[in-house]
Amino acid sequence: MITEKAKFADVFKNVYLKKKSPVSLIHFLTNRCNARCSFCFIDFDNPNSFKNELTLDEIDKLTKNLGNTLLNVNFTGGEPFARKDIVDIAKLYIKNTTIQSLYITTNASLPERIIEFAKIIHDYDNKIELSFQISIDDLPKKHDEVRKIENLFDNCILTYQELKNMKNDKIKPSVNITVSHENCENIEKIFYYLVDEKKIDSLKCCIVRDEGVYSTPKDKIKKILKAYDWLTNKILEYQKNGKIKNYNTASIQGKIHNKKDEIAWKMIKKIYKTNDYISPCHASSLFGVITADGKVYPCEILEDKIVGDLRRHNMNFMELWNSDNNKNIKNFILDTKCRCTYECALSFNILGNWRYQLKLLSSLITRY
Repeated sequence: MITEKAKFADVFKNVYLKKKSPVSLIHFLTNRCNARCSFCFIDFDNPNSFKNELTLDEIDKLTKNLGNTLLNVNFTGGEPFARKDIVDIAKLYIKNTTIQSLYITTNASLPERIIEFAKIIHDYDNKIELSFQISIDDLPKKHDEVRKIENLFDNCILTYQELKNMKNDKIKPSVNITVSHENCENIEKIFYYLVDEKKIDSLKCCIVRDEGVYSTPKDKIKKILKAYDWLTNKILEYQKNGKIKNYNTASIQGKIHNKKDEIAWKMIKKIYKTNDYISPCHASSLFGVITADGKVYPCEILEDKIVGDLRRHNMNFMELWNSDNNKNIKNFILDTKCRCTYECALSFNILGNWRYQLKLLSSLITRY
């Protein structure tokens, strides 16, 4: 649904015709994190990774210059709840932009902060959807070992249950499994443990990708793809029998999102296996990334294609987005047939591409 702050006509024209302003952004609030996952792309050995985070005043200016079609922002890190002012940052986005939803990716190591955040932001604006993606990648002992935080698995489950217990359809927790070299040979046990033993009924997944300082072990690539294939098919099966409910399937929006995930899973498997080009990417058009220190990129993958530095443009995001430099980046993405398995960008490649609209509309008569 489109909120009253974003006009449907403006969003429609932008997504399907002009593609000149973002619909969704990822904002790395901080690179600080209390975990040290083996597959993380952040260089924790570099002290500069943690310097020069945007201040609240800078974020206030930024959020006043994000266009009139922004529907979603994803807070991530690092661990976004490492910033004690995350509530204030969320309020600035709600106050100054046209967003209808906040998506927060968290390791759930700070459950009290997460629960308090959900309560405060919902009281501040009860129309905003709050989605919490809780990262769980393995069985309890191994999960804690991989992420190097004691009792982390238990805190993940506690956070999920506490958010579910709020019984509020605007507050949506889900568990996300990153299929990696660490867990690919154990993915079936992890799935059944989470769903059957821990009663997780909202479960998503992504496939690890080469990024930053992380590189996938070559001998694990086939096993990772096989595990991802099994897991996505199992999630789809459980959605159809009602054991997993990632979206509200009584709503048009929920049905379309289910179909979008199904299309994305197929695309990701093909790209991961054969590196085939399937359809244009809308990074730097409908989707972008803001780093903790105010750099703007088209996505997380194109690390050498910086759109610009917000601090050098008085925090004016749209000035950077409409710059000649970003036009060149968009042309590069199209001309080189840029493709990857980055789920966040793929979502808007599907939703913003005419070729997928019939498949998305078919979801309205599909049973999930």
